[in-house]
Amino acid sequence: MRSLLVYVSGHGFGHAVRVCTVLRAFRRLRPDVPLVLRTPVPLWFLRAELGEPFASAAVALDVCVVQHDSLSLDPEATLVAATAFLARAPEVVAAEVAAVAHLRPAAVLADIPALAFDVAAELDVPGIGMANFSWDWIYADYARNLPGFRDAIGALRASYARATLLLRLPWHGDLAAFPRIRDLPAVARHATVPRAEVRRRLGLPHHDRIVLLSFGGIGLDLARVVERRGVTYLTTQSAAGSAPPCPYVSNAQMAAAGLRYEDLVAAVDAVITKPGYGIVADCIASGTPMVYTDRGRFAEYPVLVDAIRRHLQHAFVSNADLRAGRWEAALDRAWNSSPPAPGADVSGAEHAARLLASYVCEGNGG
Repeated sequence: MRSLLVYVSGHGFGHAVRVCTVLRAFRRLRPDVPLVLRTPVPLWFLRAELGEPFASAAVALDVCVVQHDSLSLDPEATLVAATAFLARAPEVVAAEVAAVAHLRPAAVLADIPALAFDVAAELDVPGIGMANFSWDWIYADYARNLPGFRDAIGALRASYARATLLLRLPWHGDLAAFPRIRDLPAVARHATVPRAEVRRRLGLPHHDRIVLLSFGGIGLDLARVVERRGVTYLTTQSAAGSAPPCPYVSNAQMAAAGLRYEDLVAAVDAVITKPGYGIVADCIASGTPMVYTDRGRFAEYPVLVDAIRRHLQHAFVSNADLRAGRWEAALDRAWNSSPPAPGADVSGAEHAARLLASYVCEGNGG
C-alpha cells in the first residue's frame, strides 16, 4: 500500500495541530494507508496529537520565522536564515527525493513548506497544500523594510506554484501563489470529555474560574502570576530553567488522565494567549473566551484578531501587562463582553480527509 507523505512547518505547534487533526479524520476513512511525517515538530507532540502508527523523521523544508519566544520575532535573522536555506534548495530537494522515493507515496500533504511541492513534483505525485497563509505572504510584509526578502519571496512562490491543489482555510491571507484553490471550513479540535470530568481528573477546583495560559510550542517565560480570589491560573508549558509561576499540567499528566488539549480548552473559563490558528480555532469550537496579546510583526495577526472579535468573547492585554501578570481587567472585559455571533463552521478536518482519500485512492489505483 502506497503511503501519504506529510510535511509540516515547525513554526510553533499550530501547523502540526491542524495537520494531525486532519490525519486522524483521514485514518478513520483509510486506516490501511501508511502515514509518513517529515517535520521538525517533536516526536512526543506528534504521538500525542496523532497516535500510532505512523513513521516520522526530523526534516525541515523551510525556516519559517526566527523567534526568541512566543512574542519576539526577528525579521532580520529570518532574512539571513531564509536566504541561506533557499540558496541550497536544489540540493535539499534532491536529497529529500532520494530519501523518500522508496516509500512510493501516493500523494504529498504540506502545511506549508514550499519545497514540499518541489518534492511532490519530482516524485510525480499530487502535492496538496493546506493553509491559511503561506511564507511568501509573511515575508512580503517584511520586504517593505527589508528588500532582501524579495529573492526569497520569488523562490517560494515558484515552489508553491507547483502545488496540485491548496485547501484554503478560513482567516487566510493572500495565497495567490497557488494555481488552484479549494476553500474549506475551519479545521479545529473538538473536546470529547465533559467539563466537570476534566476538572475532576486534573484535580482542579470545581468552583473557581480556571484560566489557561497558552503560548504554543515556542512558549513564554512569564515573570509572575498575580493571585486572584476565586480564580485558578494554570499552564501546560514549563518555563525554561525554572518552575512556572502557576500550576503546571504536563503532557504526561494529560495523557495519564485520558485527556487531550482541546478537552482542557473547553473546560476552562478563559484562555490567555497570543493569536495562533490552532488556539483560535479550538476556542471557537468550544466557545471559550479569550484574552489575547500582540504577537509582534506577523501578517497573520490582524486576520486572526478579526476572527476572535467575530466569534469569541474577548479582550486585549498588552505585552507589558501580560509579562507582569496584570491581566485581571482584561479577563473581566472578556467575561463581561457581549456573546459573539454564531460560531464558525469547524468541520474542515472531515472535508480535508475526504479530499485526501480521493487522491490517495487514485494514487493506489483504487
